[in-house]
Amino acid sequence: MPITDPEKKRIAQAARLHMKICLNCGVRNSLAASRCRKCHGSFLRLKNRTLGAKK
Repeated sequence: MPITDPEKKRIAQAARLHMKICLNCGVRNSLAASRCRKCHGSFLRLKNRTLGAKK
């Protein structure tokens, strides 16, 4: 069921898409993180934020 309310959609996208992913262990971290919260590694990447249908 698609979300039609723009405010709820913004909140949902922020929760699902705005994070960093650890390249060592794959854990989700906050955007402000400089080190992983699980393995304490410093190899973080931004989560891919492309929206659209899966192929």
